[in-house]
Amino acid sequence: MKKSIRILWVDDDIDSIQKYIHFLENCNYSIDRAISGEEAIDIFKNSKFDLVITEATLTDMDSFVMLYQMKLFNEDIPSIMLTKSDDEELMDKAISLRINEYFFKPINPNQLIMAIKRILFTSKIRSNRIGKKYTEFSANLNKMISSNPCINEWMEIYQKISKWDMLLDEVNEENLKQTLFLEKRHCNNCFSQFVEKEYHKWLSTNTRPTMSFDIVSQYIMPQLEEDKTVYFIVIDCLRYDQYLSIEPFIKKFFDIEFHMYCSILPTATPYSRNSLFSGLLPDDIAKRFPEYWTDSVDSDNSRNRNEHQLLDELLEDLGHTLNPSSKYIKIYNMEEGNYVLRKIDSYKHERMVVLVYNFLDLITHYRSKEQLLEELIPDEEAFRSITKHWFMNSALYQAIKLISKQDNAVIVLTTDHGSIKVNRAAQVLGDRSSTLTLRYKEGKNLTCNEKHCMFAKKPKDLGLPQRTIIDNYIFAKDDYYFIYPNAYHQYQKQFNGSFQHGGISMEEMLLPLAICKPRR
Repeated sequence: MKKSIRILWVDDDIDSIQKYIHFLENCNYSIDRAISGEEAIDIFKNSKFDLVITEATLTDMDSFVMLYQMKLFNEDIPSIMLTKSDDEELMDKAISLRINEYFFKPINPNQLIMAIKRILFTSKIRSNRIGKKYTEFSANLNKMISSNPCINEWMEIYQKISKWDMLLDEVNEENLKQTLFLEKRHCNNCFSQFVEKEYHKWLSTNTRPTMSFDIVSQYIMPQLEEDKTVYFIVIDCLRYDQYLSIEPFIKKFFDIEFHMYCSILPTATPYSRNSLFSGLLPDDIAKRFPEYWTDSVDSDNSRNRNEHQLLDELLEDLGHTLNPSSKYIKIYNMEEGNYVLRKIDSYKHERMVVLVYNFLDLITHYRSKEQLLEELIPDEEAFRSITKHWFMNSALYQAIKLISKQDNAVIVLTTDHGSIKVNRAAQVLGDRSSTLTLRYKEGKNLTCNEKHCMFAKKPKDLGLPQRTIIDNYIFAKDDYYFIYPNAYHQYQKQFNGSFQHGGISMEEMLLPLAICKPRR
């Protein structure tokens, strides 16, 4: 440490502090002395200091007044106050003036050094430690990727990356954030190749991760068999990092058993959520329930109108006919959320209550259309932050707290798909009847650079319905999004940097699931 840290020490009994001053000077701090408040203010106005240490009771001036005067010149100046008095009023005033540390005399010199380091060097020390830890993480990450990870290892990779995202949200380390962004992009590139190679095998064999169509049988049925009131809460479009931002609030009331699962393709509501509730792949839904699977321009809404019926059919297939039948409620706005709150107490007599919250999905859709939302959510860090603040003030959180008081309740909380911030446009050619979605397309003779997308030339092999014999699907990889050449610049301007779903990325496919049991 160089003699760049300058401290102003104010005490009218200068002899009593000499040993501390000598101690700090031996530690290479530069100390200026003042024996009164007036002298201290004069010295402070004409010099630059990093810290002020002051006795709480000065003979010529209230030390709080002195510090207030100093803050008029430098409002961010940190301070340490020393006193022999345990007067509670003094401590309240210290807190109100944002004094950083408050010690009773006599103080141990080492205690003083630690306080100074906490105040002046916490950010720098933490940053250095974070940099070292990140270097270790990056080396391990590259080692894991080069070893041909399986799907469970990809889930582990994504969890580690997301936790680094959360950690870097707390520190101002732009270089590390940019490095992590590039590492994540590389991971998504490798993950997309992995999915392209393995996805068909998952659907044709039993050697697969837990997928959308497994959730009810694997996680809901065991809870029903234990004779619990099961609250199946689906937060549409919830990424794992967003789940991490709300998990601490849920843990205040519940013990959590955490899992991850893999969404089907496309990672879009009409496909992944119908699969979640039906226990079927989309092609099987279309065959078995053609009245529920409609070809429509507004497929996002039309194909998800019968989720409740699909769920009841699945439960009956699994040998669990509910009496009374399940409750199913979609929540799009505050009024519907408040309706659920009013009903929560009566739901404790039900066997199963399904609550689908659409706030995050609505945000992703409207962000690319509304400049205010785009400015409010410029990046992933802001999206995590708005998720946390929404949840803390939401009817959903209030409902969760009320459920925690029910003796026989359990919550299975999950999502149907995530989203990714898209940054690169990929040109696609196709028939006029092709879907307008940005991360996946269904149509005739779709073509695109194979580096940017995964082709499904035989959709039925991937469990997808096929309108005509020449129909195919394509799924955007990594952070690409599809644009037709005739409107390339127009759509690039509108959608570049937006949050989208439907394609292949860790953020869209690797999803959180939490079994929450009330703490007793």
